[in-house]
Amino acid sequence: MTIATAQSDAQAAKRPPQCGVRLLHDGKDAFAARVLLLRAARHTLDIQYYIWHDDLSGSLLLEEIASAAARGVQVRLLLDDNGISGLDGRLSALAEHENIAVRLFNPFPLRRLKPLSWLFAFRRLNSRMHAKSITADGKATIVGGRNVGDEYFDAKAQGLFEDLDLLAAGLIAGDVRAQFERHWLSPDAKVLAEIVPRVSRAAKAKALARSTQKAQSDAAERYRAAIRDLPFVEDLRDGDLDLVAAPLRLSVNRALDSRGVADAPCGLDELMPEGLARPQRELILISGYFVPTPQGTADLVALARRGVDLRVLTNSFAATDVGLVHAGYAPARRPLLESGVSLFEMPAPDDEPKTARKFIRPGSSGTRARSGRSLHAKVYLVDRRYIYIGSANFDPRSVWLNSELGIVIDSPDIAERMCEAFQDAARNSYQLAVDGAGRLCWTDQRDDDPEPEFTEPATTRFSRSLVALLSRLPIARHL
Repeated sequence: MTIATAQSDAQAAKRPPQCGVRLLHDGKDAFAARVLLLRAARHTLDIQYYIWHDDLSGSLLLEEIASAAARGVQVRLLLDDNGISGLDGRLSALAEHENIAVRLFNPFPLRRLKPLSWLFAFRRLNSRMHAKSITADGKATIVGGRNVGDEYFDAKAQGLFEDLDLLAAGLIAGDVRAQFERHWLSPDAKVLAEIVPRVSRAAKAKALARSTQKAQSDAAERYRAAIRDLPFVEDLRDGDLDLVAAPLRLSVNRALDSRGVADAPCGLDELMPEGLARPQRELILISGYFVPTPQGTADLVALARRGVDLRVLTNSFAATDVGLVHAGYAPARRPLLESGVSLFEMPAPDDEPKTARKFIRPGSSGTRARSGRSLHAKVYLVDRRYIYIGSANFDPRSVWLNSELGIVIDSPDIAERMCEAFQDAARNSYQLAVDGAGRLCWTDQRDDDPEPEFTEPATTRFSRSLVALLSRLPIARHL
């Protein structure tokens, strides 16, 4: 199935059983898909992101948005105000175009000293728009875990994220657009000009010049050249990109309507994304931020004891970019392991194995399974059939505080390939266990002759003590 086929099928029936879908494992593929989707739009672009960095990839995509508007496309850009540092001037310049509307979600009252806003508006600011999507003409969409920034698109050498998106065509794109509309019309979505103080013409010109300089730099040209050579790009440009035909369903959480109720129950039924049934045989959880909560942990333990094959991949303490999250996760490890759950933790980017063995991972650019990255993907696989890919982590924040967006795929073939990708990632991770003496231990699966370690890998005594202290504080509901 091609994108054109999926679009014509969507027009031919009220609710076709299938749409077209393509997983975007590789960061450069994911960036290229966004650029080509922006260029393919003829009438409308609906874009929403939690983070949009003022860096190379962020500047390149803003240039593409400006180009789309110049050819008559109506662009709506909705950004969470927590993740747009340094962009006020550039966004103000962009919003001057008659075809571009920019809104900020749940904006901070202070622009220059944003962090101070937390002191007097914590409860409101603690709820964020974490959803991520680009939808062109209501016909094709990209949804997943990636924000906009060089670390998500392999556009820099270090500090990269391992992530996953999907490109989909058909009626599902209209569903994503409808969900965008709910965010756009929310009372929390404010017109940019109402929030950002009047920016002088000189300041706008300076911001535009800085963005243009990044987009026209030697680094940008090298990145463009790498993108142009991708087989994925050639197929997409030629209209030969094959999409897998599968039933797709939009998955959203409750937080847009009931944000701020972090004290509500948060067990497995709440932590699992909408549209995923309880597993009968197997559950694989891939979440960069894994905070199962006491009730969620008890529910997972009960599943494992009933014979469900339960495997989890998350970040190690040294790999996570949010240390507080590890404090919420660490207490759950022992009960999960003792009930038979398989736990794997991604190594820190600078945590090298004793031997240099690596494993091939899917990806059109020929990259290998990546150690040297932090996990950011959010993927749930149920019974080798249903796959959730989106923005929701397995944590209470994704249930009650943030608004999230994902897609559930019903496809045994895609599920099987994702299981293989999980195995590749597990072979490049630490596997946790409880030894005969009751000690928690980590075994580096990258080593040919691995030996267990009995302290958190690549950490210090001080950092471990700090996490132990934080894990005793009543903060899990905010993680």
